[in-house]
Formats: sequence, structure tokens, C-alpha cells
Amino acid sequence: MSRIAVINPNLSTGFTKKVGDQAKRIVADGTAVLALNPQFGPDSIEGYYDEAFASVGLLSVIRDLEAAPEQLADPVGGYVVACFDDTGVDAARCLTAAPVMGLCEAALRMAAVVASRFAIVTPMPVSVRPLEHLVSKYGASSQCVVRAAGVRTLDFEGENAAMAYGALKKQAEICLANDHAEAIVLGCAGMTDIAQRLQAELGVPVIDGVSAAVKMIEALAMLGIRTSKAGAYAAPPSKAYHGVFAGFAPQG
Repeated sequence: MSRIAVINPNLSTGFTKKVGDQAKRIVADGTAVLALNPQFGPDSIEGYYDEAFASVGLLSVIRDLEAAPEQLADPVGGYVVACFDDTGVDAARCLTAAPVMGLCEAALRMAAVVASRFAIVTPMPVSVRPLEHLVSKYGASSQCVVRAAGVRTLDFEGENAAMAYGALKKQAEICLANDHAEAIVLGCAGMTDIAQRLQAELGVPVIDGVSAAVKMIEALAMLGIRTSKAGAYAAPPSKAYHGVFAGFAPQG
């Protein structure tokens, strides 16, 4: 059996359940899914400030899983960071040899297979520039634009869900008409449960980062492909950390 861990870096247990349920729906028989979130950090991740604090919580979850693999029936073969900001992904790759994938990277790579031009629709304007930086990092700037629906991330839960969906759909339609997008990428993990509905209503591919990342990590885990430790993702050298970060000091 292969086991993948899907980690929501914020403290929204509703989002954690949502992404975990989606992962379990789409994995192959024989793949187990462990859906988790940290015990500390922000309720949601909306911009650079939230991301900085959420990264530490993410690393705490991976550190604990890597330190006590005997507590699991099978070791973790790969990690999905269930945040579209790809929060802490590079740091996580230094902490484990298992492959680690963020939602933005996975969604962009999958979208490029089915469309020559596409748009990320994210909830809040504060997330637009950070996502544009990620689009550039992943080499997709010539293919992708980033737009905001103008709603809060947590609006996709509870009583505001219908309103948030309407705002998302409206912005997606604008992207198709004005940006000449041929596909829509959902720029938030909390949108994972509406991808199929939106795809049916828009008539173009809609890429959900949760699904894209889960399937990519599942494939890597099944193939036994590990993160290279020959360069940038090598384990950090041993040194002392101080204050509230003392427990995160790398052991080399």
C-alpha cells in the first residue's frame, strides 16, 4: 500500500476535511490518504504574512511524521501541501526525501497540458501578486494570468458559499472573455468541491489544485521517486535555533 499525506497548512478543519475527502475520492485502490493540519497557525492563508507563520506549522506536521514512521501502518510516500500559495514547499523538500507538491505548481503543470492559455482565479486581491510570483517561478507567465474573485477564502464554507461561488464564476467568465483563457485554475484549496460543477457550467477545463497535486504525488510515490538530496533540497546543516524555534533546530 502507498500512503500520501495531504496537509492543510492553516487551522480550518473544514478545509482539511474537504481536501481529505477529495483526495480519498480520486486516489487509486491501494493508496491511503492521511489528511492533517497543524496545531498552531492562522485560520486561513491570505497573503505573505499568513504564509510565513503557516509554513512553520506545516513543517511541524512533516517533522512529526518523519520522526515517528512506526506509528503508521505504512510510511508516507509523498506529501501534498494543500494551499495554493505553495506554502513552505521548498523548505518541506529539505525535511523529507519523500516528494512534496504544492497546489499551484501541480495545477499549472496540468493546465498546460490541456490549454495554451489559462487563468488562475483566487479569492482575494492580496493573493494576486504572490501567485504571479509563483507563476513566474514555474515558467508559466506567458500562458497564465491571475485574477481575484473579491471574496474571502473562508467564504467558500458555510452560509457564504453560494455567494462565493457566484463571484468566482463571474470572474472566471471575465477571464474567458477578456483574457482569452482556455481553462480556469482554481486558486484555493477550499474550492476543490466545486471544480466539476464549474467545469460543466463554463464548458472549459477547470483544474483543481488539490486533485492535480494528489494524483501527481500518488504517481511519484508509486514509482518510488524521491526528492534529490544532491543540491538545494539537501537536509539543512546542524545548528542551534533559539527562542520559540529551538525545537526546530536541524540535526544534520
